[in-house]
Amino acid sequence: MGNTILYLTDHWPYPPGESFVSNEIRDLSSHFDRVLLLPTTMDPLGEMAHQIPENCEVLTDVHDAILEKWNRMGFLGRMGAGLKQKGAIREVLASKPFSPRDVIGEAAQIRVACNVIEKVLSSRFDQIDGAVSFWLNRGASIAAELSRRHKKIVSFSRGHGGDIYADRIGRKHLPMQKFALRELHAILPDSEAGVAHIHRKYPEFAHKVELGRLGVDEHEPAKASDDERLHIVSVSSMLPVKRVHLIAAALKHTQREIKWTHIGGGETLSLVLVESGDIGDNVEVDLKGQITHEDVLTWFEENPADVFVNVSSSEGLPVSIMEAFSYGIPAIATAVGGMPEIVTEDCGVLLESDFKPEELGAILEEWDVSNTARRDAALTKQRTEYSSWGNELKFAADIGMAILDVAQFAIMFA
Repeated sequence: MGNTILYLTDHWPYPPGESFVSNEIRDLSSHFDRVLLLPTTMDPLGEMAHQIPENCEVLTDVHDAILEKWNRMGFLGRMGAGLKQKGAIREVLASKPFSPRDVIGEAAQIRVACNVIEKVLSSRFDQIDGAVSFWLNRGASIAAELSRRHKKIVSFSRGHGGDIYADRIGRKHLPMQKFALRELHAILPDSEAGVAHIHRKYPEFAHKVELGRLGVDEHEPAKASDDERLHIVSVSSMLPVKRVHLIAAALKHTQREIKWTHIGGGETLSLVLVESGDIGDNVEVDLKGQITHEDVLTWFEENPADVFVNVSSSEGLPVSIMEAFSYGIPAIATAVGGMPEIVTEDCGVLLESDFKPEELGAILEEWDVSNTARRDAALTKQRTEYSSWGNELKFAADIGMAILDVAQFAIMFA
C-alpha cells in the first residue's frame, strides 16, 4: 500500500505473552511498506521472544527514552503532565470509583509517551500514516492522542477482553478509555459481545465500533484418540478468571478412561493440584506448564485430541479455541463473552457460566469420540471465519482506506 504504520503492543515482540500478535504482524505487515513496533510497557524490555518480518522495526530507542523520561519525573512532574493531557480532567470526574490518581497517572504516561515519540522520531515522523493498537488500553490512547495532534495520522484499535470490560478490575470505567474512543477513527473488538458492550456503554461512539475478527493459520486435522481413552486438552494461563481447577473438579465425576492435558501455568496452580489430588485412577493428568506458542502448536500436531475445554468466567473470543478448531478439535466452553459466537452446537457444547463440575463431568462422560461431524464443523468454521490471512487482509484494507480518505480531505482543503 506504500504506507507506514506505528503498531502498539503491551510487550510484543518481547515476553511475556501476546504470542497471538505474531500472526497479526506477519499478515498485516505484508500490506504496508513499513511497520514500526512499539511496546508500551513501562517495564524494561527483556530478550526478544518473537521473530519479526523484514519490513518491521522495533522502536527500542523510543521505548527506552519513554521509560527514562518517566523515571526522571517526580510526583509533581507526573501530576503536571497528567493534568495537561487532553481529556484527563473530564475522565477524573467520570471515574467510578472516584480515582484521580489512577486517571492522572495514566494520562501522564500517555502524554509522556507521545512527546517522546514525536521527539525521537522527529526526522521521520511525517512518514507515519497510521497508528494501530492491538489492545484498547494505553496503546489505544497513545494512538488516539497522536492522531489528535496530527490529523494526517489515522488511528485504529482492536479490543478483546480485559481491555474492554472495566468490571474485570472492579471499575465502571477504564482510565482514559472514553478519551481514546472519542479520538480513534475506528474500534474493532474481536467479538460481537465486545461490540455490543461498547455500543451500550458509549452509544455516542457506536458509529466507530464494528466487528474485527482475529484469525489463525490452517493446520492439518489433529488425530482423534485410538486408545479407548477420551483425550481432553485445555490451554490457558492458570489465573482465577480461567478457573482451570473446575476441569479437575469435573473429572472427579467421570468413570471412563480419560487423559487430560493442560498447557499453561500461573498463580492458581496450587488450587489445580489440590483438585487433581483425588481424581480417580481412570484419569491421567498431564500438566505441561508454560511453554512457547510454537511448542503448543507442535503438541497439537503430534498428539491426539478429542475435545478442547475452556471454563473461564469471562472471555473475549479466545485465540486458543480458534487454534483448536484449526486442527478440527471441537470444544466445550462457558457461554461468556464471545465464546457463544464460535462454539455453536454443530462444533461443541456451551455451559452456563455458573455450571457445576458434575455437569461438565456428565458431558465428558458421554462425549462421542467417533463424532466426526463436530470435528469437520470446527475445521470449517476456522477456515471460513477465523483465517488470519483473510481477516488481516480486511483490516489492512480498512486502514488503507482511512489513510486515503484523510489524504484526499487534506488535498480538498489545502
